[in-house]
Amino acid sequence: MKTTRIRFIVAALLLFGWLGWLGYLATTKTNPVMLSRSQAMASTHFVLAKVKVDASTGLPVREVEIEQDLRPNGEPLAGTIRISNLPEARIFGQSSPFSGPGPYLLMLTKSATGYELTLPPRSPGHEGPIRPLPWAYEWSAPGVPEQLGSLVPHR
Repeated sequence: MKTTRIRFIVAALLLFGWLGWLGYLATTKTNPVMLSRSQAMASTHFVLAKVKVDASTGLPVREVEIEQDLRPNGEPLAGTIRISNLPEARIFGQSSPFSGPGPYLLMLTKSATGYELTLPPRSPGHEGPIRPLPWAYEWSAPGVPEQLGSLVPHR
């Protein structure tokens, strides 16, 4: 009887210690991961761009103005480029696409018609017909520049 009570107390202490540790981490870690790691690893170009929104449709215009190529892969991107899947993009932390002041971090891959926002790769075992939507990020959001620097080192 005494050993079972001791085991119960030890198990209860471990459980409440673990829950306390998780609570501590939840309250002190205020900088969550925002950038998609899989999207960053599959991308070849990382640019800051100004995105204009068509007032009649509320969708972003596919032609964007490059402000800065953050990680040039060969010749740096400059000027205006066309991004074929820009209207499909989701913006982290925004309810409507491209409603913030910008500029936006766009993770791009070269395509036949220009460039496209890199789609996050599919997870193994989840190769259904529906592809995940690409992400774009407001550069001024807290932690975005630091997280990009930790995910994608300078070349």
